[in-house]
Amino acid sequence: MRSTYATRSPRRGQRRQRRKQAGQQDLSSEVPGDKVVLVERDPESRTLRLALANCVAGTAGIVLIEGAAGCGKSELIDTVAEWADDAGALVLRGFGSSEERELPLGLVRQLAGDAPDGALPEVTVAPEGRPRVGAMREFQTALHQLSATTPVVIAVDDLHHADVASLCYLQHIVRHLRSARLLLVLAAPLRDDRQDAAFETELLRRSNVQRVLLRRLSPAGTADVLADTSWPGRREGLANELHTISGGNPLLLRALLEEHRSADPADLDEGTVPPAPGGLFSQAVLTCLRLSGPHAASLGAALAVLGDAYTPERAGRLIDAPAFTVARAVASLAASGILRGHRFRHPAAEATVLDHTPPHVLAALHLRSAELLHGGGGRTIPTVARHLIAAARHGGSLDGADWAVDVLRAAAEHLLMDEEAAHATAALELAHELSREERQRAEIKTRLAAITWRVDPGTAERHLSAPLEALRSGLLPAECLTPVTTLLVGQGRIAEAAELRSRVVHATAGYGAEAARPANGAPGTDVLDRSPSGAPAIPSQRGEERPPRAHTWDLPETESRVETAVADRFLETTVLSEATLDPIVQAVRVLTHSRQPKLAAHRCRQLIEAAERHGAPAWQALFTALRADVLLRLGDLQAAEGHALSALAHLPERGNSAFAGGPTATLIRARTLMGKHASVARQLQQPVADTLLRSVHGLFYLRARGLYHAANHQHHAALGDFLEAGRLAQHWGMDRPTLLPWRSDAAEALIRLGDTRQAEQLIRQQLAMPDARRPWVRGISLRLRALISDPRQQPALLGEAADELGRSGDLLELARTMADLGRVLRVLGENVRASAVTRRALNLARDCGAEPLCAEIVPELGPEDRTAHRPHPLSLHTERVDRPERIDRSERPDADTKLSDSERRVATLAASGYTNREISLRLHITVSTVEQHLTRVYRKLNITRRQDLPVDLQLTASAMDVA
Repeated sequence: MRSTYATRSPRRGQRRQRRKQAGQQDLSSEVPGDKVVLVERDPESRTLRLALANCVAGTAGIVLIEGAAGCGKSELIDTVAEWADDAGALVLRGFGSSEERELPLGLVRQLAGDAPDGALPEVTVAPEGRPRVGAMREFQTALHQLSATTPVVIAVDDLHHADVASLCYLQHIVRHLRSARLLLVLAAPLRDDRQDAAFETELLRRSNVQRVLLRRLSPAGTADVLADTSWPGRREGLANELHTISGGNPLLLRALLEEHRSADPADLDEGTVPPAPGGLFSQAVLTCLRLSGPHAASLGAALAVLGDAYTPERAGRLIDAPAFTVARAVASLAASGILRGHRFRHPAAEATVLDHTPPHVLAALHLRSAELLHGGGGRTIPTVARHLIAAARHGGSLDGADWAVDVLRAAAEHLLMDEEAAHATAALELAHELSREERQRAEIKTRLAAITWRVDPGTAERHLSAPLEALRSGLLPAECLTPVTTLLVGQGRIAEAAELRSRVVHATAGYGAEAARPANGAPGTDVLDRSPSGAPAIPSQRGEERPPRAHTWDLPETESRVETAVADRFLETTVLSEATLDPIVQAVRVLTHSRQPKLAAHRCRQLIEAAERHGAPAWQALFTALRADVLLRLGDLQAAEGHALSALAHLPERGNSAFAGGPTATLIRARTLMGKHASVARQLQQPVADTLLRSVHGLFYLRARGLYHAANHQHHAALGDFLEAGRLAQHWGMDRPTLLPWRSDAAEALIRLGDTRQAEQLIRQQLAMPDARRPWVRGISLRLRALISDPRQQPALLGEAADELGRSGDLLELARTMADLGRVLRVLGENVRASAVTRRALNLARDCGAEPLCAEIVPELGPEDRTAHRPHPLSLHTERVDRPERIDRSERPDADTKLSDSERRVATLAASGYTNREISLRLHITVSTVEQHLTRVYRKLNITRRQDLPVDLQLTASAMDVA
């Protein structure tokens, strides 16, 4: 009999091939399969070996091997067959198949085919497909007769796929099993609805039935499998990683091992390689799903779609199955290790299921999930929106979901509170696509503009196009005006906000004198309208609509410590959000244009970090651009350049955003002042947004371009840019010299062109404006006024300008003023003081990195000072943008805060080149007192000599009064 069975060994390969055709994954040839099968299977092996030994000894038995898909039932039953073969038993093998389930007696014929010829009778069925009782008895008797001479092992795999007639035969055998050398080894999955209830009940009634439950491998078992493989990479901790992915499922584990076997060893040194899409692991996952029941594959997609919203009832409604069936299928998938609870154990498994689900099926699942969750309250709104978005992404139609627009709009607000701006944007874009009401579509677009401003200003600007046109065309009611104009003003599009407001006001017959009044109290006409014939003039805007005050650009009419303290306290206590963005920006600008710009730089740094935490790159760009402005105001050119570049780097589309014109203007000004004219020329050749010159950012761009032209002696071109910027600023109600000193810019160009009369008129206008009470505006105005004044008045005017600029913190303008003062003093014959002031100007210019200004100052120095002068490391002819950023002076401790007023006066004069005796005469104190003050100054500032005194000590009027 042994030799008879041995001749049929090729049938094992045939059976294995049949299993593969039926959809089972076979990896036994890729990884040591016997090792995987028997790891942590000692109790099960003992049970099977004992049953086989009893069979050989003459005691019949039945063993039922149960386990989840992929846990090794088929491999273990193959192992039992090999043991039986080695023990000299006759093994009759049968394999259930879904394709042969409707073939009567297909399984029994497989068993009969393994018996010796003529040992078992031919099996037949009645015409109606039921087996004949007599035939079953004859088959049973033949088995017992066969076992009298040779132990017989009947091994049936995938019992749940057996045809009904074959199950009747097996049930007859179980029911009439007597003392014989006969062993039935059956393999079936856990919790499978396809299992025949009558046959399962029959097994429960038999006392000689032993159940073997195959569980997944533990982490230690996974490590044992790994130990017996020729693993090319590291092993420490690897078993835990493999177990986490596979869940201890032997089939999934073998798939992972084979994928890793073919991976690059260098990748393995870093850990496990993620399962490849469509690789062996993915195939094994699909196999486990197919083997886990008729609903498992569709249920897997439903579980992936539902996520944490899963309940058996919801999943059942998605796949049209009873809730108890769903619960059993979920338990079966969890037993196989694919699921942990109701969620996929590993993202690769979930991705596999979704990738193999047709798009239209996924769309239907998402839409049905949204319908099931709709009405579940506020906490489900974002989830419903995600399902609607996914359904649309997969090509599903939402035309019948009239409730979807409102849900999507509500979800966007919930998502924003959770800092999920990208998902909120997707929800509103879908809502806009579904909406059919013009007003609703405009409202959605307006909200989209506000949200996308966090990420992409260019997209935010484009989102306002549709509601803007709708309002212009009168298709929307006047109440839609406020949110649109608020966003336009926030984007700096003051002209469009004014034009829109004018249309609506006229349409509602509410146009009046108040609307036409300039928003900032500036004169209603430009002074250049009264210029003599032939002088450059700005067209009058009399009678035209003036815009409402631009909130984020508002500054107090006069600077005060109270305003500064309030702004700083507001920034310290206010959390950055969409609702607080505009007032925060306004507060930063208040500090920037106060006497404490360093405080504004500090607050900007904090706000940049907050914007990064919010995941809002456009907000990061905004506050980085504001910080660049502050640094430019402080005279730190290299830091300003670096921050302007950083702000632009946060914008996805620089050329399509008017906002980009702001940091671009700062970059142009900084590079112009640093002497990087070639870089500026290239920058000016870059395209800009069509809306730039209709925005506030365009004003700064025009000024920056004009300053570049002036630096290259193109004074007519510069004057044109300055006057155009001034015309627009007046028209938009933004004529504030502290923001845009276009009059002093134009005046300097006119001075270069020899038109001092027009220049003087512009300077007088600027000094007559409320902003002239601010130190910075007054300082730059007095410097230019001095240039066209009587030489005897120039030292006093320049000294006062230096005093004002010193208090403003603008070191670069201070350097220019002191350079002018040094030239004036030299003309007046005060060479000693001229040299001291000029040296001071040179030091300031060098500290700012203003090489062109340094080049202007050096010829004013004496021969000994020229020898001592060392050029700045940045050559005028070698532009290096990629060098490390210099130390930011805005974060450096302020020497002024360490010194008393008297110490600061002495230190300032000493730094300016005055001797101790000259200082004593100037301040009406003794030379000994001067020496004592300097000793304390050196100690407080941690220096040892006069030359180390800081160049940015504030100047005072009394100290610099050299008239």
